[in-house]
Amino acid sequence: MLTSGIGSSRTTAVLSADLEHALQRCIVLASPFGTIRLLRPESPAVREFVLELEPPGAVRLRWTLRAVDAGTELAIVRPASIAQLAAWGRRGSIPNARLDRILKLLTHTVNMKIVVIGGGSGLYTTLLGLRDRSWSLTSIISGLPRAVIARDPRDQLGSLPRDDASLCLVALAPTLGENVVLRSLLTHRMERRSWRGAHFGAALLAALEETVGSRQAALDAAGQLLGIRGRITIALGSGTHPSVSARESAVGAIAAADMVVVAPGHLELDLMPVLSSPGIIHALQRTAASKVAVTTIMTAEHSSEEATTTSHQARALAKLTGCHFDVVVANHGVVHSNQLKRYAAAGARPVSPDVEATSLHAHQVVTERLSAPGDLARHDPDRLGECLLEVGVQWLGQRKEQAS
Repeated sequence: MLTSGIGSSRTTAVLSADLEHALQRCIVLASPFGTIRLLRPESPAVREFVLELEPPGAVRLRWTLRAVDAGTELAIVRPASIAQLAAWGRRGSIPNARLDRILKLLTHTVNMKIVVIGGGSGLYTTLLGLRDRSWSLTSIISGLPRAVIARDPRDQLGSLPRDDASLCLVALAPTLGENVVLRSLLTHRMERRSWRGAHFGAALLAALEETVGSRQAALDAAGQLLGIRGRITIALGSGTHPSVSARESAVGAIAAADMVVVAPGHLELDLMPVLSSPGIIHALQRTAASKVAVTTIMTAEHSSEEATTTSHQARALAKLTGCHFDVVVANHGVVHSNQLKRYAAAGARPVSPDVEATSLHAHQVVTERLSAPGDLARHDPDRLGECLLEVGVQWLGQRKEQAS
């Protein structure tokens, strides 16, 4: 809702988070657009800060968060006196005449519904980058056991849970400290005779499934128990063949989304188990959400020369889903020499963005420096999350303009 006085604008929304979590996420959302200045709260139930958009002094937006029964009420107020030019994001300036529309868009951005599809470390990284940038974040996984030939997921901190459900629980943990604890707990191998060799994460979900009656209900219960920031849904039904109908929760999430992201990953091992479901494919083809594909930084092991380009991945995803993607996001950062040496031994090579050829399969190709330092060629979660949020805002804004 947006209301206006003489030369001023106020936009409000109710966020499904407690006051402190809402404050943290709003600061994460607002900080790329300017300078944040925290204000002294007028009461324990209120938090406030000012966002000064670039260039300095151009426009100040006052963000007021107030605890309410439904969560946290957010009000963004633009004072009556403003300059003629204000900046938005990292890529330039906007005229003052469009500021009211941007204020409306801000609340849509805060409440943007994002769905991420995939598996393995690419799914983990994408969720980690979006966790604090969305109040409505849904992960869709296949629900099938990970292929025996698939490598165990890892990031720069070490091993991650092998099964995608536990992987998502770790990624969506509220804080870094809880992420570390959950990572250790869910990857722990049981020593008791009846569970010997099983990971605790798999044992926990199996026990919850026996208690509540289904795998999806078990995931929902685990999410509530661990206080995760988002929801995990299963694409396939109770059967184990990919032709089983997609679960209603996964299809419903895609239908209601503002942006659907296909996370970077191995096509056969990470993406096809989810995207081979006819229900998911049909939902992707029908949704009004922007469809975004993130390409990998390195090829799979012993891939062909053709596989070293982003167009190869975009073409494969377009063929698999029957969709012309709105955006393909690609890394154009330099792959570090230590990463090249590590992957060369396995026959993997860097993926280069060939924008013109990739544009045949997407309306827009976004290239950013997204790689993280370290021995593993992985996307940096913060850079990827910020890039995806900007892409989502851009396409959501276009959709709102077309609807008005």
